Amino acid sequence: MSNPLSVFHLQVKKRILALILLACILTAAVTIYMEHQKDAYSVGLPEERQPTFIEVSDPEVVEVQQDENTREFSFRARKPGDSVVRAGFGDRGNEEIREYRLHVGPDLRLSAGPGRFSGDRAIIFAVTVMFLACSFVAVYTAVEAHRKKHFSYDMVIADTLSLMLGFQTALLMYANLTGTDRSLSAFFTNLHALGSHFVNFTAPIMALLALWLFVSNIWLLKREGISRRNMLGIALGLLWASAYLCHIWLGQENSRESQVVWMILQTVVDYTIVYFECVLLALMFCGMRAAMHEPSFGKDCIVILGCQLRRNGTLTPLLKGRVDRALAFEKEQFEATGKHAVFIPSGGQGKNEIVSESSAMAQYLRSMGVPSERILEENRSRNTFQNMAFSKKLIEENMPGAAAAFSTTGYHVFRSMLLCNRNHFECEGMGSRTRWYYYPNAYLREILGLVYAHQGVLWGLLVVVGIYLIFGLLAQVQ
Repeated sequence: MSNPLSVFHLQVKKRILALILLACILTAAVTIYMEHQKDAYSVGLPEERQPTFIEVSDPEVVEVQQDENTREFSFRARKPGDSVVRAGFGDRGNEEIREYRLHVGPDLRLSAGPGRFSGDRAIIFAVTVMFLACSFVAVYTAVEAHRKKHFSYDMVIADTLSLMLGFQTALLMYANLTGTDRSLSAFFTNLHALGSHFVNFTAPIMALLALWLFVSNIWLLKREGISRRNMLGIALGLLWASAYLCHIWLGQENSRESQVVWMILQTVVDYTIVYFECVLLALMFCGMRAAMHEPSFGKDCIVILGCQLRRNGTLTPLLKGRVDRALAFEKEQFEATGKHAVFIPSGGQGKNEIVSESSAMAQYLRSMGVPSERILEENRSRNTFQNMAFSKKLIEENMPGAAAAFSTTGYHVFRSMLLCNRNHFECEGMGSRTRWYYYPNAYLREILGLVYAHQGVLWGLLVVVGIYLIFGLLAQVQ
């Protein structure tokens, strides 16, 4: 557990714990602030407008003050009871009337409107600080992961949150700084608007990606046959389309009696779409970076990952591309450093194969002029995880301390690096060229893998959504 990636994982966990600690501190601070501010409530005024009149139904319950500098009303509790404040804006006889229903409890806790409560500014400040802190940690982690080439789901999550939180935090702060209403309801409205704008803005990009996924899946089914794995793109594409239709339907719901509920539901749907859009974009970016990665020279051995053979036991074009990529790298290394590498073809014998994949690759290597003493077969593995586990054990037994690389198909490099990391196998990857229609399905498989591997992150997001729902209901956007 002392390899660089394990250290990186530990650092990420420490940063997450630091964010949790910060959230607890901010929560405590908000609670204390609300206890001290429980008898007051402030609400912003319309921009560039002064009230023409202010009427208070029961001045003994609340006191109203107008601050022209901060452009807001301040309501202060005086005694328990209910009161209504009406303010008019515009020309006499044609005013826009705003009405504030206030309730003061026995403890002088003042609420403005059904479900609203004091301490809006403290909550907004705490949430904004958390947005900034999470954005900083995500961007810093993403930059560090790419700089050190720590290809992992942590890298994908960091890229996802950098993209999602970075834009959202910047736009949210701009909306808060330029707006005049500092209430929790306005903050809620901004969150809703930002999620909706993000979905609408990315819709053309995602439509093109969805078309690419659909066409590539049809082509994949035509060339490789029907299977659940090969239909993944179509299934997730339909799910994505359903989410967009739900977004449009919720946005068109205009029932005033339940407007708040529909707005909350639309925001939850929007941010779910945004999150998984960012995951897909991050996976594509990380996958392409991994596929273009060039290992450093000085390798003692090169593992070649196997895949299904032809019926006659010869290499398919896909597998031949992996072996040729390994041969090309070894040749470049020898020309640059004078050092040869041992080839480790890795792959057992499948049910429909007449020989093991490692044996077929070894035969091809010998036909290309590689001497048998520089070929070390691993012929037990059944999948990529075992490729890495058994190859690592073979290297430790025959070449202790050897520097290793592996060769696979371009779309498969990122996943192979993940499995290297799970086996604590320090091994750089390289990718061979492959047909374009393999890539979309590979990225979609990684979304499912990421969801499974980072269930804790999704549970955390569900908690955030739950808190958001509570705040949204409390804010009661009219």
